[in-house]
Amino acid sequence: MANAIKRIQWSRDAQTQDTVLYYMFQKAKLVSTAGTASQSQLDLAGRIYNQSVNMFAVCMVCATNSAIGSAIDSGAAVLEDDLDWVVTTDQWDNLAEAGV
Repeated sequence: MANAIKRIQWSRDAQTQDTVLYYMFQKAKLVSTAGTASQSQLDLAGRIYNQSVNMFAVCMVCATNSAIGSAIDSGAAVLEDDLDWVVTTDQWDNLAEAGV
């Protein structure tokens, strides 16, 4: 239970949400200019630009990544490279389909 609370608190942190949003903006830019994005990916990019994304939900998804979750659980710093990878590569399609 303690680890769940740590991950929830991490996901609610304003600095965490701002950092994750930065990487989402980077991905949204790529998606918007790629010409091969699905409608759900374009919709997510639009919500990111309008800042109408549920950042708590996105951060909770990030917290399920093994590297990020382990860092949170142990009290270590979460590496921005891990956040970048989760948001822009690993989970982008899932976040788009979920309509966060």
